[in-house]
Amino acid sequence: MNQDKRYLIEYWQYLKKHRLLLGLALLLIPLLSFFNLAQPYLIKKAIDDAIIVGDMALLQVITFLFAGCVLFDFLSRSVQVFLFQYIGQKTVQDIRADLFQHVLNLSARYYDKTPLGVVTSRLTSDIESLNESFASGLVTLLADLLTLIGIVIVMFLLSPKLTFITILILPPMVLVVNFFRIKLRAAFDMIRLTLGKMNGYIQEQFQGIAVLQLFQQESRSIQRFKVLNQTYKHSTLSSVTYDAMLYSLIDSLNSILIALIIWYGWGQYVGNMVTLGVLVAFVDYIHRFFTPLKEISTKFAILQHALASLDKIFSTFDIKDYIRSGDQTIQSFEGNIMFKSVSFAYKGFEDKPVLSDVSFSLKKGQLLALVGPTGSGKTTVLRLLSKLYDGYTGQITLDSHDLTTLQLPAVRKLIAVVNQEITLFSQSIAFNITLGNKAISTAKMIEAAKQVSIHDFIMSLPGGYDYCLERGNQSLSAGQSQLISFARALASDSPILLLDEATAAVDSVAEAAIQKGLDVLLAQKTAIVVAHRLSTVQHADIILAFNEGKVIECGNHKALIQRDGFYAKLFNMQFAGI
Repeated sequence: MNQDKRYLIEYWQYLKKHRLLLGLALLLIPLLSFFNLAQPYLIKKAIDDAIIVGDMALLQVITFLFAGCVLFDFLSRSVQVFLFQYIGQKTVQDIRADLFQHVLNLSARYYDKTPLGVVTSRLTSDIESLNESFASGLVTLLADLLTLIGIVIVMFLLSPKLTFITILILPPMVLVVNFFRIKLRAAFDMIRLTLGKMNGYIQEQFQGIAVLQLFQQESRSIQRFKVLNQTYKHSTLSSVTYDAMLYSLIDSLNSILIALIIWYGWGQYVGNMVTLGVLVAFVDYIHRFFTPLKEISTKFAILQHALASLDKIFSTFDIKDYIRSGDQTIQSFEGNIMFKSVSFAYKGFEDKPVLSDVSFSLKKGQLLALVGPTGSGKTTVLRLLSKLYDGYTGQITLDSHDLTTLQLPAVRKLIAVVNQEITLFSQSIAFNITLGNKAISTAKMIEAAKQVSIHDFIMSLPGGYDYCLERGNQSLSAGQSQLISFARALASDSPILLLDEATAAVDSVAEAAIQKGLDVLLAQKTAIVVAHRLSTVQHADIILAFNEGKVIECGNHKALIQRDGFYAKLFNMQFAGI
């Protein structure tokens, strides 16, 4: 409950940005309540003071007043609904933008353990639940409560005895509603949790659809999805059942109470203790009394749904898994990189270090190659240098600047990366090369494409560099997509180039063309290459051979071959065809 209160306070911080419109919408609540409460009272006056005594002139006046109440109720309610919907949409727009920015700035550790489907749910369905709760639940709940209070007051003024009978039902109703509140909250929590898991599972399965089909794993995937789908169905049915039971209970109590009031009130009327108009008005007031109660039950379910979403959204805001950013910048980078006794382990696996006491230094224009078995820590070196992870021991420096003291943008603008995992966006090829960087001229972009032998292919596409990719890179082969990634790195002014198995998806002809372009480029940049194909790194200035997170050999290709150690064995195994 305390957590819900804290999250509601945080939600209010967004709502109060629109406090003027919110204040206007809230001012309409008592006005709506007045028009709602006046109608049964006008019916009472019409019966007692006009119809029974035959005063048709007064009846006509009351009829016009009643019609006016209905008209102004309609107009006020229309304006109020529009204002609440507008405020709700603006609020969720602000929350969604802030949440997107927040998760975008979280470290790679967060995405290592969080399925993308869960992140998607937070930004879409969970936030949409908040909008529904505001426009149809939380604020209109206040209007319903005010109407209930007003009805009780008017009923008490008309007949204290009949009012006393009516409010006797409230204490047990409060207990019942609280029982259903607990059940609904648990059901909606499970719905949100299961929906996040299901979205993550769906995304994962379709990302790997080719593998599933090739290995004939469709039936296993379907069975797992059926389990998640079944859990979601049970959670949803549970919430619907409790909601229906609460609504039906209140509806039944409404009918029972009306029957009780008619029975008891008729005796009061026969005894001249109440008028016929009071009795009719009371029946109308009881109906209006239970109408907001029934709506409260529905809105209460919506509110519980929203609280579950609120918990998921603001608990994501509570995640502060950022990469620590320093406060220094580099005015003029000379191109020197140094690792000094660097060790690193992923969070939760501190007893299994990925890197152990790694040291090396590079100067401008040098090429460092990292080789070794899969899982030996090569890619982790690139990730630490890029500040995708922190928490290492030892020291990493760029020139004489400690990496931990530098601002994140200051570090990342120095680095261009080409990964084995291809990342292209559903925009033009020009955008995918420049990433919207206006400092990269068209001539420079084209030159980069020519250096990696992709220019002619791009010009063969409709629109050339303006050709828009479909779903990232589905209209290109893996090799063509990787060449565009290479062109992106070459077009960048970044003085550090990181290549992580970057030529794995290209053929030998394209690789030779890329290598020719790189030879010119690397004379001006400091580069680190992770490679399993050792033929691609023979020209490297320094080669580090990794095994189980440790550097076990260091030198150039010729020296390491002559040493006939670990690197030489890897090299000979590849060229022996083993």
